[in-house]
Amino acid sequence: MIRETGYYVPESGKAKLEALVDQIEARPGDFISVSEVCSLPERLDVRKVVASLPPNITEDDFVGMVKLAMLTESATDSYAAVFVEGARAHGADWLVRFNQNIWVPDEHTHFAPYKLMLLSLGYSEEELDREIRETCELHYDHCSGTSPIELTTYGTIQEYLTDHWHGMIGQLLREAAPYAARCANMIKRRETLHTVWYRDMTALQIEENPEMLGLVANTLTTFQMPGTRLVPQYGTRSQEWMTRLNTDFGRIARELVRNFAEAAGNLRRTGTLLVEMAVARDYAIGPFPPKVVRAAMNRLGGPGYGLIGEAILERVGLPVPNEWRGPHDSGTRFYSGVYERARSKMRSFVANRIDIGAITGDTSSG
Repeated sequence: MIRETGYYVPESGKAKLEALVDQIEARPGDFISVSEVCSLPERLDVRKVVASLPPNITEDDFVGMVKLAMLTESATDSYAAVFVEGARAHGADWLVRFNQNIWVPDEHTHFAPYKLMLLSLGYSEEELDREIRETCELHYDHCSGTSPIELTTYGTIQEYLTDHWHGMIGQLLREAAPYAARCANMIKRRETLHTVWYRDMTALQIEENPEMLGLVANTLTTFQMPGTRLVPQYGTRSQEWMTRLNTDFGRIARELVRNFAEAAGNLRRTGTLLVEMAVARDYAIGPFPPKVVRAAMNRLGGPGYGLIGEAILERVGLPVPNEWRGPHDSGTRFYSGVYERARSKMRSFVANRIDIGAITGDTSSG
């Protein structure tokens, strides 16, 4: 059962988190070299891309997608300040260090290629600099909590969705502007690393204090991309553009579940996380209101949470990790014969009645 608690990680957990950031600092991978990327701006000429766009994507749509990437990346300091302030308020020096030494410097390299692409389309540097300056001067109103686990949860979702966005732009650029596509995919790869790092930080905090799963659930259900707040003229259209480009939203849901199941660390906590999210969104789990399901699970001491964890993995087409197999919530130490068949039928029954919206909500929006 999750109780309403504040943020707490014991000293042993803080040491593990400090060690994780030590490892990241020791091996951060290769940051993008802005001087190298910008040394031959003609390679980022994307005028030929306009003629090769899919029929349902106009030049204005394409410009909007690129501007959303450029402006959101250029405003990194706006939301980085929220991360640092929240981390310091909770004594999370490890998160301050990661953001200041790794994440912010890395993100600062991401908007330059997109600016050069827009320059090639005829936009003046003065105009683009003005848009960047105005975006950076806006007040960023963070939509979720600011404890370290809420921030690393937010970071996991944000970086995963940003990873997808850069990859989508890269696909549009691939045929007509291969070097520009390469730059978009270099940014994508950095966002992939950021996703993994924030997820691992979230996992360590859950491992040290599982009662904070409620804070993770709250973040998952209140999440909005920074672009929807800082660049609403483009950010609010991101889902429309993704739909036109045939984005596989089922895959996005599956990857979000995989990342947060890994962060939760076992079936029971994965199931608990789903129930907490369903309660927050008031999404029914089968024929029952989510609060009724949670109350029933808690009265039973929580043995059904593991089954719900299995069901959500099945619902999005993910296998149960091998290391999670073995003794289950019921206390049964084998998983075969009659028990296996009965549990399998019950798992499928529950999986077929889980509304995928309880997981994704609006988080698939850019």
